Amino acid sequence: MRVFLSWSGVISRDLATALHEWIPLVIQCARPFISSGDIEKGRRWSDVLGEELSRSSYGIVCVTPDNYNVPWLYFEAGAISKAIDKSYVSPLLFEVDPSQISGPLTQFQLTVCSKDDILNLMRSINTRLGDDHKLSDEVLRRVFEKWWPDLETKLDGLRKRQDGRSHTSYPWLYMTEDLTRSHSTKSLTCIWWITPNPFEYVLRRSIKESIRECIKRDITFTFIIPEASSDDAKPMLKQIAPDRPANIKIVEICNEDFRREAITDYVIVDPDAYSSEVFFSLPVATPDYWISVSGEVAGNLAARFRTLAKGQGKDLPTSTSVVTLSTATEIARN
Repeated sequence: MRVFLSWSGVISRDLATALHEWIPLVIQCARPFISSGDIEKGRRWSDVLGEELSRSSYGIVCVTPDNYNVPWLYFEAGAISKAIDKSYVSPLLFEVDPSQISGPLTQFQLTVCSKDDILNLMRSINTRLGDDHKLSDEVLRRVFEKWWPDLETKLDGLRKRQDGRSHTSYPWLYMTEDLTRSHSTKSLTCIWWITPNPFEYVLRRSIKESIRECIKRDITFTFIIPEASSDDAKPMLKQIAPDRPANIKIVEICNEDFRREAITDYVIVDPDAYSSEVFFSLPVATPDYWISVSGEVAGNLAARFRTLAKGQGKDLPTSTSVVTLSTATEIARN
C-alpha cells in the first residue's frame, strides 16, 4: 500500500523522511513515497506526483511551525484530497497546536505528534490494507511499541533543531507556540503566568501539555489571575497536573488592582533569578505575538507583581536557584 508524504520546508521534509523510514517498520507492507528522495532524475515532478497520487491509499501532510500557513502546502493537500478519500488524509502537526489550523487543512482529521495520536494514525493506515495484510490491533500495538522509541528519538532531534526558531522569523518577536516547546533543561524552578483570561492562552491543549512536562521536572507554576475569572478557571488550572498539586499555585488578585497593574499577559521565568526573563503578549489581533525583556526591566516587572500580591496579604513563591536564560529556550515550550 502506498502512503503519500507531503512536506514543505526543511523541518517538514525531515519529518517526512523520518516517517518514510519508520512506517514500514510498523506496517511492513506500507510503501511511503516522499518527493525529495523517490523521484528519478530526469522525470517530470508533475507526472510523478499524478502517478503516485493515483496509486496511494493514504496521505500524510507534514505540518510544522514554518509551513502551516504556506500556500504550497494547501495546494498539495488539495491535490491529495482529490485523489484520496478525505477520511484517509491526515495533516500531522509537529509543534503546531490544532487551534492554529485554518483554511483547507481543517477539512481533514488532524493528528498531533504524540505517541497516542501516531498510534491511532497507524491504526487508520492499517484499516486501508486488504484482509490478507491487515494486522490485528494487538499485533499492531506490539509492533508499534517496539519501534516507537526510534521515531521518538528522531522527533526529539527535530524539536531541538526547531528550538530557538521563531515562527515570526524575527529573533525578538515570538508567538505562543515559541513559548511552549518542551526542553530537557532542569535548571528552572519557578514560572509565573499572569493572565486576565486563562482560557485564552494557559488552557490551550499544547500549553497544558508543556506545563505537565515541566512539572515532571519539578518546576512550579504560579498562575496570577483576577478574582473575576477564578471561579471558572481555578478548577481547570488545578487539573493540569492533579497528581502534583504542590506544583500548581493560584494567586487571586482584586479585579481593580489586577486591571491597573496587568495590561496584558506576562510569563515570568525564574522571577527571583539574576537573569530572569519576562515574556509579554502584545495586545493585537490574532495571531498572538510576544516579546521578551530581561535584566533590570524583567526584575522590575517581577517585583511589581510580588508587591501587588503582598499588598493583598498573599505571597508568591520564590525561585530556589539562579540560572542563565538567553531566549525563550528555557521556558516550557508545543
